[in-house]
Amino acid sequence: MFNPSNLPVPQLESLKFKANQIIESIQALQRTIDVGGQNVMPAWPDILSKYNIILSQTHSFSTSLIASQTVSQAAHQSSIAPRPTGSMFERIALHPSVALPDATLDNEIIPLLRNQQTTDVLSMENETARRLAECMHTGGAVRMAGVQSNQVAGGGAARTRHEDVLAECAQIRGEHDRRVDRAV
Repeated sequence: MFNPSNLPVPQLESLKFKANQIIESIQALQRTIDVGGQNVMPAWPDILSKYNIILSQTHSFSTSLIASQTVSQAAHQSSIAPRPTGSMFERIALHPSVALPDATLDNEIIPLLRNQQTTDVLSMENETARRLAECMHTGGAVRMAGVQSNQVAGGGAARTRHEDVLAECAQIRGEHDRRVDRAV
């Protein structure tokens, strides 16, 4: 029989609040980097400060999980009956109190449970790869996959080699790092 009084509600509410803070901070960093869709790089100190906030919040979240484990172990050691050690959250199984529509379950819950990327993330990743490939002389991995063809002046197709794409990526990374060094 389910007994809600056994749930560590204050600790769960605290973790929920901290998780929401992390999500909001990640979204703020994303908005900073996106700069309204403009093709510019935001100021490095702005990006770094938002990243440091996320780092601090995730550290706090992790510390809360570890602290709950320490409190849980101390409580178990003081009790007479032997209980399994570990975090108090490890033995909690939560489920929704109302049935979810299949679309919500398929698009939001199952990818989280399977640790798979959502369709939004996959679409953004594909769009980013396509835009990068358009800027590359070799056409990147998109051209290697055969999505686009590289026509040479003689009318024949030039084959893009994996090594060429890697070399161009290394060149782009080097140019980017030099720009960052100059900016900093």
